[in-house]
Formats: sequence, C-alpha cells, structure tokens
Amino acid sequence: MKTNAKPTDNLKALEQELIKLANDQHDSYAYEHLFTIPLTVARVRLHHLQKSLWVLNRRECWAYAQATAPFDVKQLIWDHEREELHGDQERDMGNHYELEIQQGEPFELYPEDYASAIPSDGTLTCLHAWTHLAKDSPWLKTFAASAALEMTNSEEILRKGGASRRMAQRIEEDLGITINRQQSYKEHIIADVAHANIMMEVAQRHAQTKPARQLVLEGARESWAIDRIYRDNLASLMEAHTG
Repeated sequence: MKTNAKPTDNLKALEQELIKLANDQHDSYAYEHLFTIPLTVARVRLHHLQKSLWVLNRRECWAYAQATAPFDVKQLIWDHEREELHGDQERDMGNHYELEIQQGEPFELYPEDYASAIPSDGTLTCLHAWTHLAKDSPWLKTFAASAALEMTNSEEILRKGGASRRMAQRIEEDLGITINRQQSYKEHIIADVAHANIMMEVAQRHAQTKPARQLVLEGARESWAIDRIYRDNLASLMEAHTG
C-alpha cells in the first residue's frame, strides 16, 4: 500500500511508539511489583547481587550488537560502552560494574560477594534469553533489544522516572540510604538520558524502510518481554526473603 508519509514522519511515529512502550513497561505489573514491595537490607542485598549479573549480561549483549552492526553503528556502540567498561578518569569514576560493587558497601556486600554471585533460576533463564536474542537476530533487532533497556532508564521520556531513580528512591525511603551513596543509580539517572538517544540516532540512519522499523520494534518488544519476567521474578525472590 502506497503512502505519502515522509521518512521523517515514519521515524517520528516509531519514536512515539517506542516511548509509549517504554512507559507501558513502567506501568506493567512486573515493574509495579518490584518498585512497591517493602525493602529490607537482606532484600536489597539479594537485589544488588542479581542485578550485578544483569549488568555483566548487558556488556555481553552490547558486544554482540557491536560485532554485527555496520561500521558507523560500531562506533556509536563503542562510545556508549566506553564509560560502562572503562569508567571516566577525568571524573575519577570507575567502570559501571565497579559502581555496582561500591553501591553494595552500605549493605556489607564486597567484591568477593559479587564475584561468587549465583543467578537464580529466573535470572539465569532471562540472561540466556537476552543472549539468544542478541546472538541470533538481524543486527538491527539485536541493537534495538539492548537500546530498549536504556530507554527504560531515561528520565527524559518516562512519566514515573527511570528504573534507577525508582529503586534508589525506594531504598532511600525504606532504609535511609541517600541517592548520593548509591553510586551506580546516581550515575545512571544522568547517563541514561544520553544513552537512550542512541536508539533513534541509529534509526534515523538505518530504519528508513518499513521492514527496518519493524526489526527495531521487534527487538524492543522482545527485550522488554524478557525484562518483565526478570523484574517480576526478582521481586518474587525478594518478597520470599523474610530475613
């Protein structure tokens, strides 16, 4: 069917759909479940250890996206991942896995705890699902699957605030640990506004056709489906921990 819509109009519609889906994610039962349960030190310890495994999986999935993407997108991903993997020496900030470890210190979590963290059955299943999505999809779908998770942390587009802010606020409310002492969340509240923009930057270059835009939506929707399972499972694990 022919259409008079310009490519820019189609990209705007794509962006609006992605923003809607990102907000829908925060309205989902899984997100509400995770961000409303009462927190204890033991529950946050469990959360942080399982989340650290998710952080490592993000690095793997972005690496798969970079490996298969066109050269210009490889450059964008490299720039995106540089701080995640290497930190920011000018700001004396470690890489983002190190920030996760530092964030655990108020809960008496130390590097050896993170090194020996064991994924729950649900976490393990979701991490394998994300890896499968990253490894075995067309490059644009692989890219979108990772970029979508940046959008669920963007303060710029989300009505309820990003996932980092929501969890940081819950920890501050229930346990008195200020956001300034939650190094990873504090950094991502700011950084992921810019990180989320990578989705549409790549779409503007490579999603001018309807099939390409469909791949972007497929990658985002499938990644967010896995994400809902991951968040709900994590909330259930925390609820079951009565210590």
